[in-house]
Amino acid sequence: MKILTLWLWSFGFAINKLLWENNPTLDFYFYGRNKDLVNTIKKTREHPNFFPWYKLPQNIILIDDYREIISDMDLIILAIPAQNIWQTIKEISQFLKPGVIILNLAKGIDISTNQTIYWLVSDLLRDKTFNYSVLSWGMLSFEVVAWKNISADLWVIDLEIWQKLVSLFQNKNFNINLSKNITNIELYGSLKNIMAIIIGYYEAQNEWKSTIWKYFVDYLNECKQIISLYGWSQNLDFGYYSLGWDMIATCFWNSRNRYFWELLWLWNTAKQALEILEKENKHSEWYETIKAVYEKIKDEPGFEMTKKFYHMIND
Repeated sequence: MKILTLWLWSFGFAINKLLWENNPTLDFYFYGRNKDLVNTIKKTREHPNFFPWYKLPQNIILIDDYREIISDMDLIILAIPAQNIWQTIKEISQFLKPGVIILNLAKGIDISTNQTIYWLVSDLLRDKTFNYSVLSWGMLSFEVVAWKNISADLWVIDLEIWQKLVSLFQNKNFNINLSKNITNIELYGSLKNIMAIIIGYYEAQNEWKSTIWKYFVDYLNECKQIISLYGWSQNLDFGYYSLGWDMIATCFWNSRNRYFWELLWLWNTAKQALEILEKENKHSEWYETIKAVYEKIKDEPGFEMTKKFYHMIND
């Protein structure tokens, strides 16, 4: 199997380390748009922004132009922000091998179409034969690189593809669970980013823990109604790592989403906070997600918490 990962963010780097350790005889290809970063990693085999202490093996191959190899790829991993997927899929669509597996790692709603990534990719590749899949978890990329005992959910349509991907990813420290509910991964996985901001705000207000958990549940109920507006079932299943574990990790650990609110709390505007994140080579999916969600709910009754935080950030 030939595997290409797009882009050089922390999770793409971490996933390639995991894949190589599981499959040391395979070659893995890595493409990033930041040419300076690509050249630095080519020379040092280290990621200077995230993992300067870990060297990539030589059979993880960094490339300058994906068009030279993409038609031979069996698996393409989208390790890129949700807002960049539309353009990326448009760029690569003409080169894709029939039956290629596309594995999405992003958790966000595309703001230009207000679609989840599954529907976005399906629409853009409606004339192609491909197998879409999603890998989702509640963890930090550092924990993948550090070989911690962690688990993730994998959603696929085809069980044969499921078996191929599990054989690539799973090991004694990384367990893969079959998810039968893409809603829990792609929509709740996106909406929980907004929840992390809400939790960070009320923690900054020194609210009592019980009160914070009340807001947690209040927002979950709004999430169920938002899910309905997108045409999905309201079903919640905290047995999935991509929902239960991911909400806890994002809302109460040192996530980028909570860090964004910390920057706002220090009297930065949203624009200034985004600029700080960019300088630190980080991005916050929730900021675009809440704008997309607001377009869905702005003329609907209710949704007080989501509307409140949208206006706090954008007014």
